[in-house]
Amino acid sequence: MIGRLGDRFRAMIGRPAPDLLTKFRRRFPRLEGTVFILTYGRSGSTLLQALLNSAPGVHIAGESFDAFGALVTASERATRAHMTWGQDPRGPDHPWHGADMIDEWALEAALGLAFAAHVIRPPHDVRWLGFKEIRLQPWEDRFDTYIDTLRRSFPNAMILFNSRAAADVAASKWWAEHPPGDVARMVARLDARFADYTASHPDHAVHLHHDTTVTDPSSLRPVFEAMNLPFDVAALRAVLSNRLDH
Repeated sequence: MIGRLGDRFRAMIGRPAPDLLTKFRRRFPRLEGTVFILTYGRSGSTLLQALLNSAPGVHIAGESFDAFGALVTASERATRAHMTWGQDPRGPDHPWHGADMIDEWALEAALGLAFAAHVIRPPHDVRWLGFKEIRLQPWEDRFDTYIDTLRRSFPNAMILFNSRAAADVAASKWWAEHPPGDVARMVARLDARFADYTASHPDHAVHLHHDTTVTDPSSLRPVFEAMNLPFDVAALRAVLSNRLDH
C-alpha cells in the first residue's frame, strides 16, 4: 500500500530530482556513474561482481543483507507522511507538525550518498561504484518501486540483472532447505521480472545470463562499453579461472 501511494504521490509532485552526480562528485570527484547487480542467491552474481571489479576504477561491493531496502521503506514512509498529512502547515501542538516540510527527494539523495560513503565505501578516486543484492524475493510485489528508488538515489544508475538455470540454482547448498520446485518457481518469477523490466528500460537495464558469461566473457563487452571502460577479455578469463571460495 505504501509503495503504491509513494509512486502516485511522486507523480503528483512533478518536481525534478536534484543533480545527483554533482552531489556525489563532491566526495568522489572522478565518479561517472553507479551500477547494481540484482538477482537471487547462487545465480553467479559474485563472479559477475569480480568480473566488473577487474576493470580499473570500479568498486562493486558485495551484499549488505539488503540494507538498501530500509532506505526504500524510509523514502516511502516520508512520502506518505508528506502527501497525506503534510498538505497544509500544522501548528506545534498538532501530531503531524512539520509534515509539510518533509523533502523526500532530498532524503533519497542524502541517503544514497550516505549509503555509498558508509556501506559501499569505495576509494576516493572511484569511477563506478555500486553493490550486488540477492534478496529480491521480499520485493517481488514492489519490484519497480525498489529499482525506481535505487535510480533516484544514485547517479547514472545502471541495473544488471543476473539469471541462471533453475536446476543449477536449486542444486546449490544455499537452497538445500528449500524444495527444488519452490526454487524453480522463484527463479521463473524473478527471471520474468528481469526480462520485462529490461525490455521496458533498455537505456539503463541489462539482463545477463550466468552460463553465457562463463562460456563467452566477450558477451560483457556491451556492459563495459556502456560504462566507458576498457574491455580486456584476457583479464576476464583470468578472473574466470579463479575458483570462488563460497
